[in-house]
Amino acid sequence: MNPVDPVRILLADDDNDDTFLFQEALEQVPIATDLSVAENGMELMQMLRNSTGKPDIIFLDMNMPVKNGLECLAEIRATPGHEAIPIVILSTSVAQYLWESAYRCGANLYIQKPTSFNGLVEILTKCLLDSAATTTPEGLEQFLISN
Repeated sequence: MNPVDPVRILLADDDNDDTFLFQEALEQVPIATDLSVAENGMELMQMLRNSTGKPDIIFLDMNMPVKNGLECLAEIRATPGHEAIPIVILSTSVAQYLWESAYRCGANLYIQKPTSFNGLVEILTKCLLDSAATTTPEGLEQFLISN
């Protein structure tokens, strides 16, 4: 049996409770993971610049201090070597202007933060095991996942 490399996940979220729930839900997904957490967009971008390896997937909170999710998304997509990293936007808001902006800037998915722990486990499973976040959305109907 060959060991499988863990999925390298980078989460940017300024809410400690949301980060804790993300970590707990991730433990329920039957896949090996290596999670790194940035508390704001500026810290995320520093982590990406200073890291020797790229994450396999990035989860970005939309509303963060210092640099928000859309600003990070645009900067990541403009950074050589980082253009193809799957990026999932997480937000409590499903305001149309936000998810349309995220779509135009190149996010792979826009997910309204689930209201339950089991919902979060489902979303993470869909993103990590079902490859929902690794494909380019063909249209807005596949891009937005709301409660």
